[in-house]
Amino acid sequence: MIRRLIILLLIIGCEYNLFQDEGICVLKYTDTNSYNCYPQISESQCIADAENNDSIIIRYWGKDYDCNGFCAEETTSSDTCIVD
Repeated sequence: MIRRLIILLLIIGCEYNLFQDEGICVLKYTDTNSYNCYPQISESQCIADAENNDSIIIRYWGKDYDCNGFCAEETTSSDTCIVD
C-alpha cells in the first residue's frame, strides 16, 4: 500500500512539475525604465509576477548570469538595475 502511494506521489509530482528549476528573473518596469533582478526564482513565478502588472515585462529568466553579472553586462550605465 505504501509503495503504491509513493508511486502515485511521484507521478503527480512529475506531472505538476513540483521540482522547478530556479534561475534569475529580471523584470523591466516600463513606467520607470528600471530593472529588478530576483535571484533563485522559478520561471513560472517570474512569469506570474510579470503578468500581475501591465507595466512589467520579463527581460530575462535563466541561469546564464547572476544578478550582478546581468546588471553589469546587459544594461547601460543610464539604466537602473536593482538586485533584490
